[in-house]
Amino acid sequence: MGVLRKLAGQSAIYGLSSVVPRLLNYFLVTLHSRVFNEGEYGVITELYAYVAVLLILLTFGLETGFFRFAGKKETPQKGNQVFSTIFYFLGFTSLAFFGLGWLFLHPIASALNYSGNESLLLMMFAILAIDAWSAPLFNRLRWQERPKVYSGIKIISVLVNIGFNFLFLLAYPYLGWYDPAFGVGYVLLSNLLGSGVAWLLAFAMCGTPPKFFSRKILTPILAFSFPLLLSGLAGTTNEFMDRIFIKWLTPAADPMSELGIYGANGKIAVLLVLCVQMFKFAAEPFFFSSADEKNDPQVYAMVTKYFWYFTLLVLVAIMFYLPLFQFFIGKSFRIGLGVIPILLVANLLYGLFFNVSFWYKLQKRTWYGVFFTVTGAAVTLGVNLLLTPLLSYYGAAFARVASYLVMCLLCVLIGRKYFPVPYEYGKFFLSLLLSLLWVGAGSLLSEMHWVVMLGGRSLLLLLLVYLLMRLEHISPRSLLKLWKRK
Repeated sequence: MGVLRKLAGQSAIYGLSSVVPRLLNYFLVTLHSRVFNEGEYGVITELYAYVAVLLILLTFGLETGFFRFAGKKETPQKGNQVFSTIFYFLGFTSLAFFGLGWLFLHPIASALNYSGNESLLLMMFAILAIDAWSAPLFNRLRWQERPKVYSGIKIISVLVNIGFNFLFLLAYPYLGWYDPAFGVGYVLLSNLLGSGVAWLLAFAMCGTPPKFFSRKILTPILAFSFPLLLSGLAGTTNEFMDRIFIKWLTPAADPMSELGIYGANGKIAVLLVLCVQMFKFAAEPFFFSSADEKNDPQVYAMVTKYFWYFTLLVLVAIMFYLPLFQFFIGKSFRIGLGVIPILLVANLLYGLFFNVSFWYKLQKRTWYGVFFTVTGAAVTLGVNLLLTPLLSYYGAAFARVASYLVMCLLCVLIGRKYFPVPYEYGKFFLSLLLSLLWVGAGSLLSEMHWVVMLGGRSLLLLLLVYLLMRLEHISPRSLLKLWKRK
């Protein structure tokens, strides 16, 4: 339990420094889903799906490669050379990407049905180029162990983005300066300004401009990072491919409205992903620093079990308080609230996969990561082709569940050969069943007055916490004493 207390504390710290900026950004959906209609928000959802996938491609998996080859910050010469080399390489590739995008802007816009809205794509290309080129700057700050500077710049960037969103979307209409024809362009312009501020601040904080480039240094870094690029690309494609399928395969008359509804409701379900991200930032250094301990399998089994309990509680809490969370999005988007439980299950499995996949990293079998994520992407593709034409965005949500379920099963089954972990499968299934029963019990209160309903669901949630603690033979008093122990 001391291990869990340490890991929970680290998760909170990393959550504040790394997830808070992302959380602030997500709250923009409250503004966007009230300013834009469903079709316009569908444009935002689609373009940012492209951003997520292309940003992985443009950074070449070099984040991990940088830390692998930079060495210790106490001996900075090698690290500085690695940083400088990656900085100029990504600078060249990012500018080349933007140049090619500008050169072929009209054919790309025609292929994506954005003819007449080429400015949206051009701003998207600029955001991608700046964010990709910013990556080595932020990696250097992390390598130098300057978390306050790192998180400060990230938060400032997000605040700039949010500030311009409010300026363009709220103040401009009041002043008579708002151009409805530009519409969604204001969102991308705000993001572009925020990204530009982040690049400038990070560049300034990294000190003197880099003056070194070596193909000899770059070649092994690219070779090391290539499987990570494939894995990251497949994983991100798996995350955002559903948006693209909804646009092209939905049976609805207005695909962009369907996409907008799906994207807005997905922002509520993503609250569970933020919890996973907080855990991820802390877990990676924690697991690898414990790699030589003899009880590693037991440690991983224990951490995975308690993480499973925690994410189940978050899932149940989101479902219980959905009558409040629904106000996070505009009224016209709430027709899609029914897709949230499916997306929550998908995100639950995403968190589980992150936990059970550590064995191939510890065993230095990183090509298995490529296999799992490519397989997941293939499942996403197949299920989307089968279900999205029939069920629209519900089919896309089921595809995500199927993908992560297959990835988890494959990872656990293959992992038993190389790094067997004694997972307590009985407790996993029992806690899952208990959580599903609790969601069903909470739904019985939905016809009551909202105060009574939320009060009753809060008591049910506390009871679920107590039952999970009893499942592990933990009393509230002993847990409190353990947490206070230094």
